[in-house]
Amino acid sequence: MSRRLSAAALTAATALALGACATTAAPQTEQESALIMDMESRSLVPATADERESIANQDLLTQAAFWAEAYELNPADREAATALSNVLRQIGGVPRAIEIARQALALFPDDAGLLSAYGLALAAEGRGPQAIEPLTRAVQAEPGNWRLINALGVSLEQAGRTSAARARFQEAMAIAPDEPAILSNLALSHALAGEPDAAEPLLRRAMDNDLASAQVRQNLALVLALQGRFDEAERIASIDTTPEMAAANMAYIRTLMSSPRRWDSLNEAALRGSQQR
Repeated sequence: MSRRLSAAALTAATALALGACATTAAPQTEQESALIMDMESRSLVPATADERESIANQDLLTQAAFWAEAYELNPADREAATALSNVLRQIGGVPRAIEIARQALALFPDDAGLLSAYGLALAAEGRGPQAIEPLTRAVQAEPGNWRLINALGVSLEQAGRTSAARARFQEAMAIAPDEPAILSNLALSHALAGEPDAAEPLLRRAMDNDLASAQVRQNLALVLALQGRFDEAERIASIDTTPEMAAANMAYIRTLMSSPRRWDSLNEAALRGSQQR
């Protein structure tokens, strides 16, 4: 297959980690509204060092409420801003995660943790070109952090810099050779470039790891479909979704492969900004 598969197509077909760029703050989610109500129902009292240390053992929503309270009490609290941005990104509050990290960086422009939080949130929203600078600086501060290197690779791919992206994925794999997230992102880079045959062995290798997520199987189903192996692809896709949804995904990919004009329009949309782990 000679054409590049757009990130927009991948997102629509399998909810991959390459999404639309947002330029305005999103409405509050139900989870965020619940957190705000919980915060308003309690008096704001500074948390102790022991409480801050132990909160990491709690679920994400509890962590979000804790750090939101600390941040409201003192927006210049670097630890609270960093932790809150990271937790909000993980529970889906990406626009707010970006804003909190951005504001904190105005106070602490060279802080590695804030640069990491900011870059990861930008990458999660598909704003790869903007994420490259903070993630590059974060990687320089933590050169052995494969998660940051992997995220930088995703950002470079989002920016259309495929060779640089693959170099970062290879760098991350040298640190964590069998990490499914890295293998999957490298595979998607090949799929985006119209090289599903190169993507397949990477995804099968990722699936051998017990930590592999359902997304790895969906990505494998995608690259099998791109090779015309629709029956096999649909069987794999059905493991984690309904047969109806799997069939719909296969039908969508068939349409993309048979409609050059639609494919080209999706590529143009992807260049405007498309959205990791």
